[in-house]
Amino acid sequence: MIRQAFTYLLAISMSLFLMSSCDFETVEEEKERSIKLVYTDWSESVALNYLSTYLLEEKLGYNVITKLTNIESAYAELAEAKADVFTDAWLPKTQEKYYTRYAENLEKVSIIYPEARTGFVVPDYSPLKTIRDLQSHTHPVVGIDSGAGVMHKARLAIESYKLQTPLENLSEKAMVSKLENALKRREDIVVTGWEPHWIFARYEVRFLEDPDNLFGEKEKIYAISRKNLASKHPVAVRFFERMQLSKKQLNTLVYEIRVAEDPIQGVKKWIKHNEYVVNQWVKDLQPVRKKIM
Repeated sequence: MIRQAFTYLLAISMSLFLMSSCDFETVEEEKERSIKLVYTDWSESVALNYLSTYLLEEKLGYNVITKLTNIESAYAELAEAKADVFTDAWLPKTQEKYYTRYAENLEKVSIIYPEARTGFVVPDYSPLKTIRDLQSHTHPVVGIDSGAGVMHKARLAIESYKLQTPLENLSEKAMVSKLENALKRREDIVVTGWEPHWIFARYEVRFLEDPDNLFGEKEKIYAISRKNLASKHPVAVRFFERMQLSKKQLNTLVYEIRVAEDPIQGVKKWIKHNEYVVNQWVKDLQPVRKKIM
């Protein structure tokens, strides 16, 4: 009887030891995990990249590698497994051509923002109401880099509405600078715009109506990943599955990062005002040592 009891206790001890060993190995693997994010030089993409990077590193114990690139390269690098996650995929229309090209090697992880929109944007004082009103407009429409989804739609709109106005290719920063200068002088200007963007919180601007709906209905911003990322980084995938921002949250995030001397300070300030929602994103995903702290 004593021998049976001893054998039983020994079996339990061994089981507990093995379970403990497995847990330890899992924690160690999580401590060493590394993930690569790609992003573009657009306000919301930069903001989402800084926020994701900070939380993955500081809350979830990841080593995060980030790469600034253009939109086509962002999709290509995911498809070729040279990168893991892109948090600024505008679908189904704006970035349709890139997603369709690489779809078999990509996965939609989550909806980061549910009500994205693109179009032509003017100051609120502008007499222009619809895109058709641009038929008598000869000044350039001020755009961003030519490969952006909004620029594909802008070219389609100019052709379809039979507009004579040229389309100017600039960086987002240069486009915004021209908009700000025009607003100061109360001059007419038309830019390729999108929401979420901090200009809608900072200035009185609006979209021109699009009677033919060429820019499409409101879209969604997705976090997309390379194929089968969950098998290697289940914690990161779960984090991105939970990560969704409201219009106010995303616009204020973009704004805080823009006005901060250091983008990370902008991220920290935003997190301080959105602590509850951030806690829901990282709940039960933190390494043991993070939970103890």
